[in-house]
Amino acid sequence: MTDLGDQSAQISDSLTVDQMNPEIPSTTIQEDKPKHVHIAESKSTTNDDEIKPRKSFGPIKKLDGFISHMNRLIHTREDHDSVILFLACATHFLATALETPISERLRCWATKFGSLVLKNTPTRLATSIPFSKLNSYMTAIHAYRGLFAERARALSNIMDDWQIITRLWGLLAMWAETKEYIMTLTTTTDAATDRNKNPRDYFVSKAIKGTYIVGLISYLGFENLAWLTRRGVLESSEKTEGKLMIRSLTGWGIFVSSELAQLLHDRSLKKRGFKEEDEESKVQWRRRLVQVLIYGPLTVHWIKDGGLLPEVFASFLTAYAEYITVQGLWKASA
Repeated sequence: MTDLGDQSAQISDSLTVDQMNPEIPSTTIQEDKPKHVHIAESKSTTNDDEIKPRKSFGPIKKLDGFISHMNRLIHTREDHDSVILFLACATHFLATALETPISERLRCWATKFGSLVLKNTPTRLATSIPFSKLNSYMTAIHAYRGLFAERARALSNIMDDWQIITRLWGLLAMWAETKEYIMTLTTTTDAATDRNKNPRDYFVSKAIKGTYIVGLISYLGFENLAWLTRRGVLESSEKTEGKLMIRSLTGWGIFVSSELAQLLHDRSLKKRGFKEEDEESKVQWRRRLVQVLIYGPLTVHWIKDGGLLPEVFASFLTAYAEYITVQGLWKASA
């Protein structure tokens, strides 16, 4: 009887194990089903669900990427000031271009060119592109040009004040840079080491640095005084304001000259093997050289009474010079 009880207990245990794991028959039944039909339906639904949000959220993702990139670009104070300066120059160019009257000869030439294009355009292309309405569009733009110029000039004035205010605090940075420059001259160990290694290059670099500091302090200081005078903070005449701006531009010219001298000195050091150079430094050197060569004639244009260049062309060169800076910062913050 005991053996029979043990056998019945073992049989009951084996039954309970089989009942707890009833997966083998169920899987064999599912394997007999045509699985490919079910998989094809699930893939089509998931693809449709994935394509729809991609199409709908595509512009939002692009906008989010642009805003995130812009946030990285203006994260530091120097990059923020560069962006504001570019926007000020760009709006000034736009306002100047809209305010500049178009000569009758140029307008007649544009009308003749439009009629010539209309005559020689294929029929299918002429029906798809409304060349016949081009003259009416140009007339409408010319009618609203004064309004656009007024709005653009108002925006340009705001951006101009903004970029001058941001440079108002640049004197604090120049104070720190001047102190560091004086400390390097008075520190005997570092100065003696550099002087003994290459005395000629040492004195040239220090002279360029000193000229750079003097020019930039003069530029920022007199510009801020002229701007405060213009806004009524300092009581003075327009003649005094004009003199302050001339002195500010003279300081800017000294700064530009020191920048050109520094670029040429760096090129000399790299050719003689005293300074390392990679591809990134080459690109930065060329970019800065183009900016300095642009600002050279522009400085003469601003100082000379009556100007040296047409104002539209001068404002375009200024905007392009600052665009070079922002373009480099945009790529670096990608």
